[in-house]
Amino acid sequence: MNRTDEMVLKFREVLKETERFGPDDLWAYQQSLLTPLLLHARKHAPFYRDRLDVVFRGDEIDFTKWSEIQIFTRADAQRNETVLKAAMVPPHLGPVGADETSGSTGRPLRHLSNELMYVAVLAMNDRLYRWWNFDGNLPIANFISPRHRAAGPEGSETFGWRSGFLKGRNYLLDTSGDADRHVDWLERVQARYLVSYSSMVVPLAERTRERKLEVRFDRVITRGGVVTDEVRALCRQVFGGPVVDQYGADEIGQIACECPHCGAYHINAEAVFVEILDEEGASVKPGETGRVVLTNLYNYAMPFIRYEIGDLATLSPDNLKCKIRLPSLTRIIGRYRNTFTLADGRVLFPNVPMSGFRDYLGYSQIQVIQTEFDRLEVRYVPDGSNRPADRKALEAWLRKGLDPCFSVQVKEVEEIPPSSDGKYEDFLSLVAKP
Repeated sequence: MNRTDEMVLKFREVLKETERFGPDDLWAYQQSLLTPLLLHARKHAPFYRDRLDVVFRGDEIDFTKWSEIQIFTRADAQRNETVLKAAMVPPHLGPVGADETSGSTGRPLRHLSNELMYVAVLAMNDRLYRWWNFDGNLPIANFISPRHRAAGPEGSETFGWRSGFLKGRNYLLDTSGDADRHVDWLERVQARYLVSYSSMVVPLAERTRERKLEVRFDRVITRGGVVTDEVRALCRQVFGGPVVDQYGADEIGQIACECPHCGAYHINAEAVFVEILDEEGASVKPGETGRVVLTNLYNYAMPFIRYEIGDLATLSPDNLKCKIRLPSLTRIIGRYRNTFTLADGRVLFPNVPMSGFRDYLGYSQIQVIQTEFDRLEVRYVPDGSNRPADRKALEAWLRKGLDPCFSVQVKEVEEIPPSSDGKYEDFLSLVAKP
């Protein structure tokens, strides 16, 4: 067993205790991690040299002033990549590596992380496996970004996808190509578990069903997008196993994962300090939706302290009952760009069922784009059925399901390209807030 796996297994034992902490004990635990991080960032990362002064009283930290630390966004991070990097990282935190985000907005973010952050990410993944009874000896199929160049043209194979299990096969395939390529590969490797981008699950399941193939999974881990009830039902119907959704970001790691007991998304609070804030910067009340602001507790190479990732999420209500006591989210709504903003300032969360579009047109891919405050464009790739689109009925359905202000243009296209990570966005807004 390598050094990293040994560290993950030790971390796993700690997590079995901390996930049952009450709010006061958990906050004390987080402060014990925040304190050295803030001291380090203020001293070694130029971006934070003055930014953190508000919480310092000499060398002491006043956490009652935490909310006064200025929030920064991904755009801010992109503009300040150089000064976000720490001039040095304590040797005991391990070597530093570099990576970049998928750049689904067209502007990737280059970021650094030290080994201990990587260990924390693996430990959070291991906790997901433990909660959902994954057997590390069984094979897993994993769709990965082409930018990682970790898989050959026909896929690749490694071993030991779960720490402490050396023989579990990990089949890897990048997301390039079409659903037939992906389904052919899944049929060939016959894995017991699947890890996929959320947006890929529907075309994978539909193509598997259309071709009458026998592709089954005990569990399907989804990431990188919102998972609807329709996706969950389709996945169970075709693949046989439930969806296990996780929420994360390349530069932060795993933020939260779905609980098998209560169904909420428990926050990995031992590795990420998560705030859900309203437009004024105050914490939302239980059951309310707000902006996601993050602080990674283990990244000393490039600290992210009060970092607004561009997502919206709903905080779980107070009456949530679960043996796992970590704070939780009931809903991950996704990126701001996946919401629709109207001229009067209202923000809509598109919630029309994707299956409903099939009542009005035949498609293999579809995307709804807000091009102006009162205008939507439905782009679709025909499914070959030569069925004419019922444009007027589709417009009426969307106006009823979203808002009467919208006019709808229906546009047939040859393809709807994904981001560099193979992600597709069902809803996308090109309109800024007024």
